[in-house]
Amino acid sequence: MGGWDLTTTLPSGNPDHYFQCFQELVERHRLPQRQCMLTLVTTFFGYFLIGTVTISQIPQILKILRRRNASGVSFVSIILMLQASSSKVAYCVQQNFTFSAWGENLVLMVEMVVLVLLLLSYNDRPISAVCFMLFYTLIMLTLIIPLVPTKCITYLNICSIPVLSISRIIQIYTNHKNHDTGQLSGTSSFLCVFQSFGRISTSILLTRDWILILTFVQLLISNLILTLQVIYYRRKNRKLK
Repeated sequence: MGGWDLTTTLPSGNPDHYFQCFQELVERHRLPQRQCMLTLVTTFFGYFLIGTVTISQIPQILKILRRRNASGVSFVSIILMLQASSSKVAYCVQQNFTFSAWGENLVLMVEMVVLVLLLLSYNDRPISAVCFMLFYTLIMLTLIIPLVPTKCITYLNICSIPVLSISRIIQIYTNHKNHDTGQLSGTSSFLCVFQSFGRISTSILLTRDWILILTFVQLLISNLILTLQVIYYRRKNRKLK
């Protein structure tokens, strides 16, 4: 029962395997096999990352609510982020991946919906906000049930890779054009960098799904650029005052 074979995906979808590993660790007071231990560590880390995403966009939402202003936050970028996270949720549900491997996408999806509603509301478009909510709910139900072929969901998820890149590029360009990050939250950007880095590791260990891995690699790069922009422009604008 030697070491863990790196060519083998962890048995992340089997609840019995988790129970056996946990029983080995807690009830028998001994360290489980290396593969078992790695399964537990990556699973707990996955839930920890879900927790960080739960709070990652809260500073952004609170900042917009407090200022009653959404300047500097790109509406197109948020919509594209919503499309990417929504397709990711539909894909992972369809693939029956363990929740710890993708749960933060569900949280991020809800937070993106809230941000879209805030952006529409603070731009005096309340009717558009209601119509968006109805349309989006209908689309998500169609994808999750699902009423569309499995291949369509897979292709939609593959499209989320360039979509995420475009969404971040739009926000990066908006910051550069305005020479300011506006109401963009530095705390949210930093937490997204941490989450992306962690998700690269858990995706390799838990799913071995190249679509998920590539998604988090490009998210890590773009979120790092956004975080550096926030730091640079905040310091620059502070010196000018």
